[in-house]
Amino acid sequence: MPRLPKVDPKTVLLEKIAQLSHALPADLIQDFAKTTKFGQRIKKIEPALFFWNLILGFGASMQRTLAALRKRYCTISAEELATSTFFVRFNDRLVAFLGAILEHLLATTIRSEIPRKVLESFKDVLILDSTIVRLLDSLADIFPGAGMPAGVKIATVLSVATDNLHRMAIYAGKRAEVKTLKLGEWVKDHLLLFDLGYFKFAVFDQIRQLGGHFITRLHGNADPKIVSVNRSCRGRSIDLVGRKVRDCLESLKRGVLDVMVEVKVTRRVYRGKKTTVLVVMRLVGILNDETGEYHLYLTDLPVETFPAERIADLYRGRWCVEMLFKELKSRYALDVINTSKPEVVKAIIYTAMITLVITRRLFVGYRDAMARGGHKITQELWARFVVEHAGYIMRQILRESGVAFTEDLLLDMALRETIAPDPLRERLEDVWDA
Repeated sequence: MPRLPKVDPKTVLLEKIAQLSHALPADLIQDFAKTTKFGQRIKKIEPALFFWNLILGFGASMQRTLAALRKRYCTISAEELATSTFFVRFNDRLVAFLGAILEHLLATTIRSEIPRKVLESFKDVLILDSTIVRLLDSLADIFPGAGMPAGVKIATVLSVATDNLHRMAIYAGKRAEVKTLKLGEWVKDHLLLFDLGYFKFAVFDQIRQLGGHFITRLHGNADPKIVSVNRSCRGRSIDLVGRKVRDCLESLKRGVLDVMVEVKVTRRVYRGKKTTVLVVMRLVGILNDETGEYHLYLTDLPVETFPAERIADLYRGRWCVEMLFKELKSRYALDVINTSKPEVVKAIIYTAMITLVITRRLFVGYRDAMARGGHKITQELWARFVVEHAGYIMRQILRESGVAFTEDLLLDMALRETIAPDPLRERLEDVWDA
């Protein structure tokens, strides 16, 4: 067995930070600031410094309050910014600025060098899901929630090939998940994994027509008719052809159900005209020995190359997107947004998503490089590392980007902000001197 090469973690990390800095250089950030008009008439705010402070200036506390970000910016820029001067920058132009950068990052996301067998069959595996972020009740008219007065829905598409976001969009919390899905040529040769919120036969039919593939759980209200059986059973098995799926489940004892079913699909013909057609899809059921119930999956993947058990395993990988949401909410403080301004809500969401994309991009490069030396890096531990050392990573990026910064004001700010404004006021600790 060949010896694995030695890999220096510090060298690898600095190399990947340098690559990130080159992929998003200061002059490109400046261009985005100009085109979105965020950089117009700003004298005291350097766009690149402002951006990196916003993305990685939260540190181990995970507190991304505007007041804390203003103090941090003043510290590293050596500029005395009034509170109002800083807060006024959180407007629609900032949202456009952050949106443009996020779009650029998603378009240039790197693929992992670690080979994955599933990518031999598909260009990529995309996991579609969404999460709700609670907002203040005062925003109910702009962002009406589902099960709550106000909330915002973040619809995401996670890429297995990049271990990163592929797409992202923001909607009102009450918007149905299936209505956030916009299919196009991008699904060709891709495998899409859905949760039940996207369940619609017409959607799956359209994916097939676009050259894509899908796996989804069968909705509880769906009961298609079986037209053929892909896997026969020994002995006197029940004849399933012509029967509805749910009529057969109670009497079945087989561990695996693999059949073709017939579903009704509504298709648009022309000028708003619609027609209903019968479409055959594949249905797979895996018996849960503990509960005695079947886990049912609907797909278009062929029987010859994807056994029923493989369908269930692929869908189980959809849990990766839940880990992404956990990272967003627990590590980057995107759980509850306490602001009454919709533009600040959007700016905070874009900031969190960019932070996720950037840290995941660093993670993929670092993980792949360390894997060559036999070291395994996990996303959970990486996210913890980033939160605890965000300030260090930010300083390295600024150095690599050639953005001037300083921390000379740190002690001055500490002295000014920690001295009691009213020295004569009685305090609890004074009891020890009485």
